[in-house]
Amino acid sequence: MVSIADPKWGAGVKIAFRFFFIFLTLQILTESFLGNLVGFSIDIWGLGAKIFTPPCLWLNRHLFHFYYTPASWTIFSESLHTIRDIVYLGLTIVGCMIWTLADGKRPDYNRLHYWFSRVLVTGLSCILFAYGIIKIFPIQMAMPSVTTLGRQVGTMSPFELLWATMGYGTPYEIFSGIVEVSGAILVLFRRTRLAGLLIILSALLNIILLNYTYRIGVLVLSVYILLITLFLLAPNAPSLTRLLFFGKATRPYREPYVPERNGKTIGFRILMALLVVTSFFLNTRWAYQRYTKRAALTRSRQYSLIREHIVGNDTLRLIEKDSLRWRLWSESTVEGKRMLSIVSMDPGVFKTYTLGRDSVGHILTLFPAGKMDTARFHYTEVNEKDWRLDGMIGKSRVQLWLQRIDPDTAYRLLQTKRRIVVFDDEGE
Repeated sequence: MVSIADPKWGAGVKIAFRFFFIFLTLQILTESFLGNLVGFSIDIWGLGAKIFTPPCLWLNRHLFHFYYTPASWTIFSESLHTIRDIVYLGLTIVGCMIWTLADGKRPDYNRLHYWFSRVLVTGLSCILFAYGIIKIFPIQMAMPSVTTLGRQVGTMSPFELLWATMGYGTPYEIFSGIVEVSGAILVLFRRTRLAGLLIILSALLNIILLNYTYRIGVLVLSVYILLITLFLLAPNAPSLTRLLFFGKATRPYREPYVPERNGKTIGFRILMALLVVTSFFLNTRWAYQRYTKRAALTRSRQYSLIREHIVGNDTLRLIEKDSLRWRLWSESTVEGKRMLSIVSMDPGVFKTYTLGRDSVGHILTLFPAGKMDTARFHYTEVNEKDWRLDGMIGKSRVQLWLQRIDPDTAYRLLQTKRRIVVFDDEGE
């Protein structure tokens, strides 16, 4: 917060420090931040929902009056975040005023700034690593599914459009993860902290712009991570300004206060190191487990186009947006169960079943996930690609002719190969 050339704190700097100390501490203690540090913990998120949702609902009923759907009001709701952050801001202002009145004559906060910065560095490193590792193991934005590929772009939400685009661009996603993880590691060490903070700042500006442009729900959290980064960078602002804008030789900021090496400081550093190692390990394990599950799911998928769909004596035609006519049959194995998704001519309308197979009797039984009729078919393998189903859904006889497909051959997007194009200037 202060330069080494002027170690005295002015009144404005002290007030700013008190404000951000309270506000950033409140943000770090929320489930949005803590839950991401230990492998995207559903338990911490759930605890946060129990703590924050009821008072926010009460405030909304009596003060804010935001429109909301009760079933979807969760810790990720934008309105809930808005209410909570307004409360945090009010608490911060009141706390800052009381702190200023009670401690206004203190000349500086060098000691508190030192220890608070170390806590922020630890939290910043852990959360950047958490979001980076799920990009290195590309699970945050998955390759778009066949259901997604069959949809019209105009029917997608901004979130779905970005996730599909990023999921297709796996090399870019992995690169983004490497940048975030690099910043998370570099910021931990004094000699490389400034480089790590600058890398994190660049990454966050890109993330925040994408979150804002495509209306991603973690926009608020990413802004607060940016505030932590700027708080840690602030002492180096004069040095960076002289170097980048005036080309003058300068030195990085040096802490006016450096604690003695004793049992307390060693214990604190050990505690911070344990938090970092634990967070890195849990997030890496979580990302790897999710990656292996997703890879196994991808390998288990089988797709078939429904070439002919007959109900009773009526052959259903291929009419766009028809929610009755089946178009795609997609099988996969999830936690040992064979699952089936049947997509209609309207890509947004699909049915999900658990699939039972009797290989001896050539019988397929479709157990519905919702309030639908159980279906029972006799299947016949015509050749390596073509097969047919004949059976009953409710009281209706249904016949299906299907053709196995490879999505790489069915969708032009997946046919595109990434290669470096070399132009031969000497050729014709």
